[in-house]
Amino acid sequence: MGVFRVSSSSFDSEFHNPNAVEKLEFPNFNPNPENYEIIWSQVFYSYLILIIKYPDCINYEGKKILVFDKNITLEQLEKQGKIDPHFSNNKNFISPIARFEPTQRGLIMAKTLCETIQ
Repeated sequence: MGVFRVSSSSFDSEFHNPNAVEKLEFPNFNPNPENYEIIWSQVFYSYLILIIKYPDCINYEGKKILVFDKNITLEQLEKQGKIDPHFSNNKNFISPIARFEPTQRGLIMAKTLCETIQ
């Protein structure tokens, strides 16, 4: 039988699942949205694509490729102080609209998405 973790946005404070695996006291491997380094950014067809490294995250060396909605700027994201790679409906924070594996293939997919939905 496999073990899974529930991944959620730190922006969604109302999220609570009493059956979630975190009750088993596994270490929290979710990225800390306040501890990040922006490695690369590009506006592509009015969408913002970021490669971010979260030092607290262990998968893919903490790197994430995130796509943000049209006309979202890097300045807006940095101004909110946190960049959570998880999807959220919280209107007080800007969340990504897509996330891809941090590889060359993932970057191509991110750009393809932006081109397709523009």
